[in-house]
Amino acid sequence: MRAILFFLILAAANGLFSPVSAEDLFAGRVLSVDRETGKLTVEIMDDGKTMDVIIPSELLPKSLLPGNVIRVWGEINQETGALDVTNMQALGQTGYGQDQTGVRRRIGKSSGQYGGRGGSKGRGR
Repeated sequence: MRAILFFLILAAANGLFSPVSAEDLFAGRVLSVDRETGKLTVEIMDDGKTMDVIIPSELLPKSLLPGNVIRVWGEINQETGALDVTNMQALGQTGYGQDQTGVRRRIGKSSGQYGGRGGSKGRGR
């Protein structure tokens, strides 16, 4: 048992285990959008660098405009220097008309909106 443990520690110390590539998370402001090629130019918020982002067209939101803040997950392509995106989330794109989590509806029901009678004048739960 001790020999196996010693071997595992030795293997880890010598780098026999290959490092796992992980996706990086980037937050940035969109500078330009090219919908035909799926290419965005983004200013990264952490360091102010400008980076090209390559994204599949089906992941590109239709409401994405220059100036929007986005969060992207992906890996930097060593050949092109661009970020190959696997997932993207546009921040602040939900608007007032959408309630994706249902929280606004539940809060509104207690204040008389959305058909609820509210909790005032003794008509609580």
